[in-house]
Amino acid sequence: MSEEHESLDSRPDFDESDVWSVKRFTSARNALKFYRVMAFITGTMLLILTVEMIYKYLIAADSETALNFGGFNLAAAIAICHGWCYVVYLIGCFWLNQQMRWSLGRYLVLALADVVPVMSFILERRIHRQVDAELEAAVVVAPKS
Repeated sequence: MSEEHESLDSRPDFDESDVWSVKRFTSARNALKFYRVMAFITGTMLLILTVEMIYKYLIAADSETALNFGGFNLAAAIAICHGWCYVVYLIGCFWLNQQMRWSLGRYLVLALADVVPVMSFILERRIHRQVDAELEAAVVVAPKS
């Protein structure tokens, strides 16, 4: 009977790297949500910027006056909007990278994904699956009260 009791009280087998605090686990979930939203927004803005540049430089007769509407430069507005979205995307990538404790190389891959049109959508799907798998395998430990 005492052997049964000892086996019930023994520590379960798990890898030490799979131990997460509740705070880190929750922050990683939130970082993943933020990253996903920003990947879609920034990826969409990059596609719009790409279409705008193709129109402006390859299709329009005059690239200086293309997409100017009564003093409003739509091309500049799209570029500025994409630029700011990209900055927020980089913050989301950094947050996710820190919570998952990935290398600097992984962060650079995440950051560069939104420089190539459509790549942010592809990488977002892969990162989402990977983070979900890592969080599923995590052993969450609550702090002592």
